Amino acid sequence: MRGNAGFTVFVERRISQLRRAADYDTQYLRSKWIDKLDALFAVATSIAKGEVNRQRVGGRVEFITPKQRQMWAHVAAHIALVMGNLAKGYDEHQFNEDLAELERLVDEIKKLQAQRTEEGDRATEANPADKCSETDIENVSNS
Repeated sequence: MRGNAGFTVFVERRISQLRRAADYDTQYLRSKWIDKLDALFAVATSIAKGEVNRQRVGGRVEFITPKQRQMWAHVAAHIALVMGNLAKGYDEHQFNEDLAELERLVDEIKKLQAQRTEEGDRATEANPADKCSETDIENVSNS
């Protein structure tokens, strides 16, 4: 019987060690993920607030539209939601769903940018005299 008790104690200790390691690792990972999400939140809010007013899309500099600012505000709000959920506790399924939703929101912004780029290309093809040289675009972005 004594041998069985030794194995039980051994297994209990290993489980305890594993739990402590998992708690530490989970806390460390949550902290690291929250830091990364915080950096993304700062970028999204700066775009939404208008602190960033131009972006490079497909090699061209374009102004960020009010619709795009609204979409970036939605992205920032969702990032804050993910950070809040992650701060409360780590639920892998919920975290993956939150990240999938965040990716979907960013994809919407990319689609809007692609539409604007296509419309801009069609407009410049209709009137080639209105095309800007690459240096003119750079001068606009440095203004």
